[in-house]
Amino acid sequence: MSTSPQLTAGAARLGFSASAGGRVTLLELCSSNRDELAKTVLRPFPDGVGPAQLLHWPKGGIYPLIPYSNRVKDSTLDFHGRQYGLPSHPDAHPHTLHGHAHRMIWEMTSLTKSQVTMRYVHAGGTEWPWPFSATLDIDLEPTRARLSLCLRNDGQTPMPGGIGLHPYFQHDPDDRVAFDAPIDWPVTPDYCANLPRDRASPAEAGPLPPGEVTLYRSGWRGLCVIDRTNGDRIEMQADPAFSHFVLHRPANAEYLCAEPVSHVADGFNLFAKGHPCTGTVVLKPEEALNGSVTISLGSV
Repeated sequence: MSTSPQLTAGAARLGFSASAGGRVTLLELCSSNRDELAKTVLRPFPDGVGPAQLLHWPKGGIYPLIPYSNRVKDSTLDFHGRQYGLPSHPDAHPHTLHGHAHRMIWEMTSLTKSQVTMRYVHAGGTEWPWPFSATLDIDLEPTRARLSLCLRNDGQTPMPGGIGLHPYFQHDPDDRVAFDAPIDWPVTPDYCANLPRDRASPAEAGPLPPGEVTLYRSGWRGLCVIDRTNGDRIEMQADPAFSHFVLHRPANAEYLCAEPVSHVADGFNLFAKGHPCTGTVVLKPEEALNGSVTISLGSV
């Protein structure tokens, strides 16, 4: 059982850790307001994880993806005619991976029985050239959790920015997954994105094919439905800020990552090359990017 602080709403519980990257560590929801027992929705974040281990993505909970999601190819960011070198990630070398906020200490700025706000402030430097601040607001109800992200440019010059959430859902290979994101960005062998191609129809509800599954999609309608073999229905509903969607399931099918994100992998560099629809947002000084995601539990 996790020892992290917890929110409660009826029988629902949500664990969180500001000191471990502003993450959700567990989520148990009820399928109705009358339920006296809650069911596990997320693969719990492992206990006993130290600061050095956060770099290597312990598989559980929900990570905030700040100030961008996925990779910056070759750890070189092209923005407004200038190239910025970023530290490569050891698990994605020579590329970066998911920003750095997930392994930094956040501050808890407000807390009630069913709500928490966590904040991270970056002064600029090696990890990201521009100063920024980020907040994660979490509100828990018996049947759902709402997570709201905000990324603010605290610098004096424009910066590219992106937000996302990286949940690890409980998963069985026969779970049925459905989402509508018609534009496919083919995934390269090193998990960057090739230029997109259109899909004619939404992905039909059904089990994922055997083995590893990794998809980069855009034009996402903001809904992902997971019908579990135990009869639970998990629905994830996202604001339009999350126009892109990443689905990843490892070959061993131990968990399912269904990630609401604002831009495609290496989207900032693709945008700099003139490719449209990457989801890249350029934040002016004091401008912010906001988006909310609701995860709810029901029955099939």
